[in-house]
Amino acid sequence: MKKTIRFSGMLLVIFLMVISCSKQKLEEPVISADFDQTIFHLANSYMSALPDLDIDQMTAEEKKLVELGKKLFYEKNLSGSRTISCASCHDIMKYGVDNKALSPGDKNQIGLRNSQTVLNTFLYGEQNWDTRFKSVEDQVMGPIFSELEMAMSGPDELISRLSADPFYQKAFAEVFPNDNPFINMDNIKKAIGSFERTLLTPSRFDEYLKGDLDALSTTEKLGVYSFVINCKSCHSSALVGAGFAVEYPIFGHHEDYSNSNRDDLGRYDVTKDPKDKRVFKVPQLRNVEKTFPYMHDGSVKTLEDAIQVCSMAESNYQLPEKDVSNIAAFLRTLTGKIPEHALEQNPTFR
Repeated sequence: MKKTIRFSGMLLVIFLMVISCSKQKLEEPVISADFDQTIFHLANSYMSALPDLDIDQMTAEEKKLVELGKKLFYEKNLSGSRTISCASCHDIMKYGVDNKALSPGDKNQIGLRNSQTVLNTFLYGEQNWDTRFKSVEDQVMGPIFSELEMAMSGPDELISRLSADPFYQKAFAEVFPNDNPFINMDNIKKAIGSFERTLLTPSRFDEYLKGDLDALSTTEKLGVYSFVINCKSCHSSALVGAGFAVEYPIFGHHEDYSNSNRDDLGRYDVTKDPKDKRVFKVPQLRNVEKTFPYMHDGSVKTLEDAIQVCSMAESNYQLPEKDVSNIAAFLRTLTGKIPEHALEQNPTFR
């Protein structure tokens, strides 16, 4: 009798599990085949897959340049007190950021803006929140010589330090044999920029864009649809961002949407043109799930809050909670694999 009761109990548990699983499946939205195709074509109309890159197919000369750039990216001797490197604020293990609202600099001085990711960013033309740099190569020297960041005293000191190191004497001579001197500002920028140009992170969304409609769930596809309808004017292209800057916020004031009240004038600091006040570069959304906190000052902590803040600040429209949830689900499909070749302890090439 006890065995019968025990067996019946097991059947009941199994039955309840089946019912529970069936209920979960039913809760996943159902869309028609036509709407499925509509979403797919909308996605490909406004966004595109990241380019393919096989770094192991590079030439020997290209590989040497990337190796040198990687070494410099992790080189603490590029900072005034020799205590931080590019990787300190742009941690590859954290998807190219440090997850701090504002990053501490060479002497623990706090920067003015949130550190942007270095992953995929070379696909932009202009760099930095205020678009002051035209390429990743140009951007390299900004943080190195910034008093709030790496605080190197100047180009002469930088070149002197690298020239005094036997490793760099040899490495630069091998990579730039026709230059005199081998170690100069342009070559430092070329090396670090070449390394950053290998930092691509393709994701499930790329597979979807290439035709695998099963790569995304129905909820994620509905998120794609809501995203395109509400966000495409700023967020498009392979980076799901834009190569231009926009006023932020258009509606209200910055402190209306966050706990920050600092009046950052954005691109105006570069151009001094009144129309550029509070104009900032539209950030890419690749790996956005991992690159919190958000906004130019890191004042918004969660992805869902960032979605709603952007909608209110730029469109004066409060998104329905379901749309926010679906968009967040889509944005998480943009999380790619960390480029392991870029980790300091790993070999760069096979």
